[in-house]
Amino acid sequence: MKKSNIIVVLLFLIGHFVQAQVPCSYEAIIERMKVHNPNVESELFENEVFTKQFIEQLKTDGQFKGQADFKVPVVLHIFHIGEDGKIDMEQVHSGLKVLNDDFNGRNEGWNTIDLAFDSIKSSIDIEFCLATVDPDGNPTTGVNYYEDEDAFYNEGNVFRYAWDNFKYFNIYMPKYVFGEPSNFTAYAYLPNLNGTENNRDGIFYSSIRWGYGEKSELDEGQDWASVVTHEVGHWLNLQHTFSGGCGVQNDFVDDTPPTLGSGIELSGCNNNDFSCGVKTNGSNFMDYNHDCKKMFTQGQVDRMLAALYHPARIQLWSPENLAETGCAPPPTKTDDLSSNLDVKVFPNPSNQQLHFEISETPARLTFFDMNGKAVLVEKLTTNRTTINTSLLKRGIHFYQINTDSEVLSGKILIQH
Repeated sequence: MKKSNIIVVLLFLIGHFVQAQVPCSYEAIIERMKVHNPNVESELFENEVFTKQFIEQLKTDGQFKGQADFKVPVVLHIFHIGEDGKIDMEQVHSGLKVLNDDFNGRNEGWNTIDLAFDSIKSSIDIEFCLATVDPDGNPTTGVNYYEDEDAFYNEGNVFRYAWDNFKYFNIYMPKYVFGEPSNFTAYAYLPNLNGTENNRDGIFYSSIRWGYGEKSELDEGQDWASVVTHEVGHWLNLQHTFSGGCGVQNDFVDDTPPTLGSGIELSGCNNNDFSCGVKTNGSNFMDYNHDCKKMFTQGQVDRMLAALYHPARIQLWSPENLAETGCAPPPTKTDDLSSNLDVKVFPNPSNQQLHFEISETPARLTFFDMNGKAVLVEKLTTNRTTINTSLLKRGIHFYQINTDSEVLSGKILIQH
């Protein structure tokens, strides 16, 4: 990224704080995160550098060989007073279905998109799965109910109910997110390692607008239910399509046309159309047309993919974590006699030290950065080796182990 571009990004992040605040606005999200992390602006700036580099690598043939399909363990924390706000499991699953259908292009609106944007619509292969194993290893439905009058109105320290943010995507569901009646439905937290480390991540969502059911305000099929997709878009580092107005494309996505945002629109797909002299992608999930939410663009999908590889998100969908949270069966060893190499790597994420246990030596251990550059090479001569990870930069690295007969690779997250 050129220095001049970095300065533009930083000025954008800082300059947005002077604009009017609304609960779902990018500025409000940052102000909310600053309460517990005064360094959030600089960390989000680093996120933008990481995201830009990731997308550039993604578009360079042959360099990026990451995973393209994802599963994310979810836990819902539902706050109620008696039966008030206590949504049932049928409504829980209906909201989760909306989320999964939207992200995978299975929503009804997918086939009714304005022809001007139908060619750039895109989806991401992701499933949000209710966890079936809790942090103590016990069975769970992935749904927790709490009779808490303060949390019912989203007051007090609701984060005290959090499950490990590295292992679970926490969704907090008061009946009213911003007081009664709730003028706004939800808000989200952006990918941020400090927030994940301190269990202050996730989204907050009014239970009365989650899916369809007895305690939902929404009619079956109403697109307002897809506000959850909008918020998870923020959680995956997307901004509103109208961020920055008609000036520089400040949502950092090339294929979303600039538009003005005039606030939440209760109906219609063409609000603010041509407000910046070009046709507006009003059916985009990240616009404010709350009853016309149908699509992401390819540029937005690329940005979300980068977010899933961010240190604050990458462990969620790892095979090890999916097994621990019950969203995937435990990995089984293969009977293929050609694969006899047994390797254990821990802890992952790692801070200062990384331990390798390997069944066959000698071996060569090579670490690669996100650009595929070898940054550290070690010779393994014993079955147990400890690597000083202070020699590696913070972030995602890939490793490769070569023996005389086999090659094994994996990825690690360095947190120091």
